[in-house]
Amino acid sequence: MDYELETSRRSWNAPPWSPRDVGWGLGLAVLWICILGIVGTIVQYIGLSIDPSAIIVFGTLLLLVPVWYLTMYKYGASWADLGLRRFELRDLAIGAGLMIISFLFNLVYASFLGIFGLQIQPDIGPVFDTTAFPLLLLFGGAIIAPIVEEVFFRGFVFAGLRKRWNWRAAAVISAGVFAVAHLVPTSILPIFILGFIFAFLYQLSGSIWPAILMHMLTNTLALTGAYAISQGWGG
Repeated sequence: MDYELETSRRSWNAPPWSPRDVGWGLGLAVLWICILGIVGTIVQYIGLSIDPSAIIVFGTLLLLVPVWYLTMYKYGASWADLGLRRFELRDLAIGAGLMIISFLFNLVYASFLGIFGLQIQPDIGPVFDTTAFPLLLLFGGAIIAPIVEEVFFRGFVFAGLRKRWNWRAAAVISAGVFAVAHLVPTSILPIFILGFIFAFLYQLSGSIWPAILMHMLTNTLALTGAYAISQGWGG
């Protein structure tokens, strides 16, 4: 497997952007998150009403701006350079197996956190009660977010870091940034594991589509469960 992974890495054309560009991209993403937070606070303070679904979807899509500027605009890169390539079904099967292991780990981890009265993720059910567009929130979280985040964290960040370091180091760094970006301390470990799995799948397949599909599966299960609870379907 190690030989296959290293061979697949060498068979790819190195992306034109550099780790320096990745640093700029991460800096711009952090700046955007801060601006979004400040604007949200101001809007709430002055009493304006903006649907949270629109904020989440719009905020997520804007992560593509630094990616576009630092890859396509600056170097003439293509979507294929960002990992949107064909893949083999066996790569998807491997991803499904790794996701099962990840889900089992989360069950054990959630049980451990429960001892201390903690949970992996905060309850997002109330968000569905405050939005007038629950389907937009579901679509944004289950479809848009996985595509955008995989393009950013794997297609852009992981690929750029891989030019300087081996794939494992690049996977660890990109997964760490991916986990911290979710801003929930108790979720850092499971999200880091997911991020490493997604980078592994990219390294193995040469495509970010397996990671996108696994990411979609994870978010769909989480959001559908939260929506069902918010609607009282379980009772």
